[in-house]
Amino acid sequence: MEFDLRADWVSISVAATAMAIAVVFSLKRFLATPKRGWRLFATEFLRLLAVAMLAFTLFQPEITTRVVRELRPEVVVLADNSASMDTVDVVVKNKNGEMRAEKRKDWVESHLSSPILVSLKNKYKLSVERFSRPPDKSGTVNANGTDFSYALSTLLAPYKNLRAVLLLSDGDWNMGSPPLVSAVRLRSNGVKAYCVRVGSPKWLPDIELSGVAPPTFCLVNERVSIPYEVHCRMPKPVKIKIILANELGALETREERLAPGETLRGSFLWKPPATGGAQTLSINVPAVDGEVVKTNNTATFSIDVKKEALKTLVIESLPRWEYRYLRNALERDPGVDNRSILFLPGLKPGGGKHYLKNFPSKEDLSSFDVVFIGDVGIGEGELTRDDAALIDGLVKLQGSGVVFLPGRRGRQMSLMNTPLGDAYPVELDPAHPKGLASGIESKTELTGKGRNHFLLSLADNPSLNGRLWRSLPGFFWSAAVTRARAGSNVLAVHPGIKSANGRMPIIVTREYGNGVALFMGIDSAWRWRKGVEDKYHYRFWGQVARWMAHKRHLAGNSGIRCFITPEKPVAGKSVTINATLSDRAGFPIDNAIVKVIASPVAKGKGNPVSLRLHQDEKGWGLYSGTFTPNASGQWKLKIQSSDGAISASMTLDVSEKQLEIVGRPARSAPLRQIDSVTKGAFFTTAKFEDAVRAVAALPERSDIVKRFPIWSQWWWGATILLLLVGHWILRKTSGLI
Repeated sequence: MEFDLRADWVSISVAATAMAIAVVFSLKRFLATPKRGWRLFATEFLRLLAVAMLAFTLFQPEITTRVVRELRPEVVVLADNSASMDTVDVVVKNKNGEMRAEKRKDWVESHLSSPILVSLKNKYKLSVERFSRPPDKSGTVNANGTDFSYALSTLLAPYKNLRAVLLLSDGDWNMGSPPLVSAVRLRSNGVKAYCVRVGSPKWLPDIELSGVAPPTFCLVNERVSIPYEVHCRMPKPVKIKIILANELGALETREERLAPGETLRGSFLWKPPATGGAQTLSINVPAVDGEVVKTNNTATFSIDVKKEALKTLVIESLPRWEYRYLRNALERDPGVDNRSILFLPGLKPGGGKHYLKNFPSKEDLSSFDVVFIGDVGIGEGELTRDDAALIDGLVKLQGSGVVFLPGRRGRQMSLMNTPLGDAYPVELDPAHPKGLASGIESKTELTGKGRNHFLLSLADNPSLNGRLWRSLPGFFWSAAVTRARAGSNVLAVHPGIKSANGRMPIIVTREYGNGVALFMGIDSAWRWRKGVEDKYHYRFWGQVARWMAHKRHLAGNSGIRCFITPEKPVAGKSVTINATLSDRAGFPIDNAIVKVIASPVAKGKGNPVSLRLHQDEKGWGLYSGTFTPNASGQWKLKIQSSDGAISASMTLDVSEKQLEIVGRPARSAPLRQIDSVTKGAFFTTAKFEDAVRAVAALPERSDIVKRFPIWSQWWWGATILLLLVGHWILRKTSGLI
């Protein structure tokens, strides 16, 4: 312990002058006072003492204590272990001098045991900490995320004599506090960070397969569209193969030519086997010459094939050609159970095999997956407003589909003022209720969305689909449309008719409540049979029926039909459960108490959730509720009524928001922020040895000196104040004032 003063000539001069003046004033006061008793002596003494303490304050007196460092200085190597570190883009030389690329993670692991890094143990206590994101409550480490604040704060907290940090990372910071916050804390503790960027700042030569998003299930005889994207990052044009395969081998192979920077979007049309069950498929793009990253060329997935029959209802007025061939297509489809209603003007509804004499009741209607509405409207001998409301409820609440097929009678215009009008995907032109006819044949023109949409995929090869549609027979009549409604998807337009909103839509889809609506503004699909018979005509209507019934058939058994929105949920995002209950006869069950227990299959990963589904006020046996899965992985949903009479279970695959992307270039900016704030340095993998040498060259830290500044303590100022107050009181009582 030592006593320390900070004196210079200015403070000494000021202090000496102040003391001299104080002494002179005290002597003059002492000599000029006839009565020199103890009061006078005490008064002047207090003044001199206060002035002396003020003068002494100018020298900033401190008590210093020197603490000798006994702990060995420490260096921590922070090794990024997140998923993006699986990227293969660190270029190194092999034994033969050839250049090759290896994983970022492998490069880090190999250099953690390098001789030059181990040599730091001669000077420091060396430790290695691997990091990605903070572990969850169960202690499980998830590599989908990079949190620098966790690495620089939490992991470094136990180290009491930290001298430097060697950070090996690709810089892909995507969660937690900004790195700047933790870097400031390191600097305040005198810790420098030396950052090594692991990975290339540019894309390496690569062919990447992405965007593979198949449905989770399909029906037997349903052609499934499996979209994909292929990104070319090669320096020159390349020819690639895209292979769809199952467990037995390749099912379809395509050859494409890609230019540098080009993205190819396409889809495979796959027809499942009649046996049903889970089918494992894959899409593979074999590596090409010169490709460095070969880990992102394959996607494997599973599709559950269900052996369920669709139930459809066709409602029409006159038996026009479109109706006749549509009914034949549905009747001859082995996966469809069709019923029809024919409202003949002025006559009773048509009869015959699979014909209904009257519009079905609410209970009977609830069994239909898709309703086709032809040139029928509201009026005597046709649909009633109540009938339209029932179809609206079937689609909106029970997840069925509705197809609008207007005709030359213009009867669908009367549907606009009913509840079903809200489901209509387009705005019909009231000036032309009976549509637009022409003596010149028009071809259906697909939009960008339509060219890749499953409904309009008639060719086996998507690249030939546009050419096929141009070769199909055209139409001479179409419904008059002013515009598509908000939220609709225009798949095809009229080639010649335009309005203020662009080309007139003729094929449009729209999600409506839990279901979906389709507008088919032409009545000439039956003409597609010319020269090919039923090939394209049957395929189209089969795809329409299955696509529109898809959501309704996501899950259904034991009297409960359950569909989830979104179909592929993400952890942390809300999931809506819609369940329709029916009795053994298939009639909706109302006023029931329905509960759902959602629990993660993997123990310790996520917390179970229990919720009650509330019935929709419009009935239809629909019960809805929402919950938020708090972890990724498989979740089991158990849905049952309170009396246990009706129950069902289903498995929900919850994905995690992908924070870490393999193949993305390394980022330098976050690492440069850290080294700049801490006064460290930034290096690349080629300069790794220089980074280690910089750490080794750090000077030894001196002993810790703890200072106790007396002059800035509150009691020091209080003492001076008390002396002055005492001086003033004594002068007052002595009659000197």
